[in-house]
Amino acid sequence: MLLEVETKLEENPVVIEYVTNVGIILLVIFITIISLIWCFKLIESIYIDYIGGKPLFRHLYYRVKDLKSNQKRILESQFKFYNTLSAKERRYFRHRVHKFLNTTEFVGKDGVIITDQHRVLIAATAIMLTFGYRDYAIKLVDKILIYPSSFYSNLDKAYHKGHFNPGFRAVILSWEDFLIGYKIDDDNLNLGIHEFIHALHLSYLKAEYKNEVTAYLFLRGLEAVMDYINSNAVCKNKIRNSDYFREYAFENDFEFVAVLIESFIETPSEFKTQFPEIYDRVKQMLNFNFKGY
Repeated sequence: MLLEVETKLEENPVVIEYVTNVGIILLVIFITIISLIWCFKLIESIYIDYIGGKPLFRHLYYRVKDLKSNQKRILESQFKFYNTLSAKERRYFRHRVHKFLNTTEFVGKDGVIITDQHRVLIAATAIMLTFGYRDYAIKLVDKILIYPSSFYSNLDKAYHKGHFNPGFRAVILSWEDFLIGYKIDDDNLNLGIHEFIHALHLSYLKAEYKNEVTAYLFLRGLEAVMDYINSNAVCKNKIRNSDYFREYAFENDFEFVAVLIESFIETPSEFKTQFPEIYDRVKQMLNFNFKGY
């Protein structure tokens, strides 16, 4: 019986024509979508390289999510950057924090009981650093480990306040030191910012992410910063002799980038006064066009 039906369908020219037309329509739709995506990427790359130096847009969401009322209060009372944003920007910021909270595992260590304060403040730190980008996910992070204070690492047999482990896809933080980073907000020392910048930097260097717009903006901006410093002996000497960047910045290039952005976030006015050319390049690198920067 089934064979007879199939045979009739195959012999029916109307059915054959219909199936053929549907196939052609689907193929045309597919090719159109691919073409539109390719054209958008081409236009945006031209815009970034020759006109605006930033993405064509930062926010595009199917549905904007929001935080619970107590989570909002934590942002309002404990996260200064959030309060400098416009009402629309705060709404988008909360959406991104909501997304981070729902895609990231938080693990308390050595007796730490995870609360909304842990989750919201740490998520807000990560979101702040990528708020200038459209693609705000930190691809190499899906876990946050929180210790009450400095913790011992079996990797190097030493105590740490913070660490990023790309193999484990985890940012590891001392909660005590994380809070100090925000309690003292003008010493250019912020543990959360420092470790998340390591995570961002290494994420953008991964081959599978390197050609994405966000990675391109970050790495191109960083290259501009380093080229300027390395080609300017006066600037290089000023950086080394200045007390503005702490000594740890000169451990290696990764630490320099982390300290550079810590300083940019915490004391933008002083940074701009002392090193205006570097400040402008970091601002463009992060697309950080927000009040106070």
